[in-house]
Amino acid sequence: MDLIPDEDLEVEFWPPRENLGGQRVFDRRAGVRVTHPPTGITATCDVRCTPHRNRQIAIEMIEAALTSPNFMG
Repeated sequence: MDLIPDEDLEVEFWPPRENLGGQRVFDRRAGVRVTHPPTGITATCDVRCTPHRNRQIAIEMIEAALTSPNFMG
């Protein structure tokens, strides 16, 4: 959707959940927390193996919240 410009977002990364096992045990930091400071909406995601995909999912969550008819911002 790309409704939110990148400069309006704060992105933080952290290590993925521990003890997952398998081939990707020592994968790069995958967890992502994205905050939209103008509204205070925060979304976190660590369900995928790549930080890029987790960031994309978190941004989509924020966009969904902003376009929701129930949004009170």
